[in-house]
Amino acid sequence: MSSLKQTRVRGSLMSFNRVSPKAYIFCMLLCFLSIFFCPAAIYAHGPGDVTLNYASDSHILSVTISHSVSNPQKHYIKKITITKNGKPLETYEYKSQPDPSPFTYTYSIEAKKGDTLKVKVKCKYFGSKTKELVIGK
Repeated sequence: MSSLKQTRVRGSLMSFNRVSPKAYIFCMLLCFLSIFFCPAAIYAHGPGDVTLNYASDSHILSVTISHSVSNPQKHYIKKITITKNGKPLETYEYKSQPDPSPFTYTYSIEAKKGDTLKVKVKCKYFGSKTKELVIGK
C-alpha cells in the first residue's frame, strides 16, 4: 500500500513540472483571441489635456481637448460634465469626436466673477480628466 501512495505523489508532482503541448497551444490561442477581439482595450487611453477658457462678454466656455485617436468615430470623448460652484450644470454625451485631436467644444454658460467652473471629460473606453476654472482669476 505504501508504494501505491508514493507513485501517486510522484505522479502528481511530475504533472506540475511539465506543461502538456495541448495546454500550451490552448493558452497561446486564448491570448491571441483576446488580443484580436479586444483591440480597443489595448489601445484605450484617456484624454491627454483639457484647456478651459471663458469669455465673460459672450458667456462662452471653450473646452479644448487633446485626445489623439486614429478613428474618432469609434474611440472618442463620450461625456463632458460641467459643474458651477460645485453644483451640476450640464452633461453632454457624444457619439464621436469632431477631429482626431485637438478639438474644441463651446458652451453657453452664465457665470460671474468668482464662480468656479469644473469640467470633467470622459473617454468612451478608458480614463477621464477634470479641469477647474475660476472666473476672473
